[in-house]
Amino acid sequence: MIIKRKHFFILVVTLGWVFIHQSCTHDPFMINDIDPNPMDTTTNPMDTMTIDTTLVGTPCDPAVIYFEKDILPILLGNCAIAGCHNSAAANDGVILDSYENVIKTAKVKPFDLSDSKLYKVITENDPDKIMPPTGKMDNNKISLISQWLLQGAKNLDCDEVSNCVTENTTYSGYVKGVFSTSCNGCHNTSSSFGGVILDTYAGVKSVVNTGRLYGAINWSQGFQRMPQGQSQLDSCKIAKVKKWLDEGAQNN
Repeated sequence: MIIKRKHFFILVVTLGWVFIHQSCTHDPFMINDIDPNPMDTTTNPMDTMTIDTTLVGTPCDPAVIYFEKDILPILLGNCAIAGCHNSAAANDGVILDSYENVIKTAKVKPFDLSDSKLYKVITENDPDKIMPPTGKMDNNKISLISQWLLQGAKNLDCDEVSNCVTENTTYSGYVKGVFSTSCNGCHNTSSSFGGVILDTYAGVKSVVNTGRLYGAINWSQGFQRMPQGQSQLDSCKIAKVKKWLDEGAQNN
């Protein structure tokens, strides 16, 4: 009997120890667990308090010539057209439809007009050598290209859309320049594609009076999208032209 009581006592003690031990363990994924090695968040590099969510693109500097904004539309409208210097035709191996192709094929010399073939051909006086073959570009376009070259022929970018100001938009100060850069390659006095002339105020006003101008540049349903074969004008240009139209499309 003594031995049995002793064994019973040992059994009770053993079971008690097992019960106590099991009650101290738990599922490690319970939300009340305390991680013995917590992550130090004080040095977390993704501290969102340092992120400025108000940042917008670099504002456009009126003294700087930007390739995408100022130069490419001229080249697309006057040079990189079907049968000439687009990727499909690539006349004389020259392609003028992107910054990379211009730099690679147009023999551009940054900071040097005399050694840049691109500048030479658009200022050529020989009718057999001048580009575009349809006639010399207007002085505004030539000036923009020459300034771009003298500024280093860089592929600089700016955010005109985020900093768009439509107030005080005039024909001579803005609208005329938009048409000159993006439209006049086709719609000029010499080659009035579709009967549309946009290199004179009278020609522009004639299209305005028909109600076709805004619909075309805004790519509205039922209108021919312009500039044809190119990307749509950015929203700031469209908004400024519309502002001018809404204020009477004056020759101001």
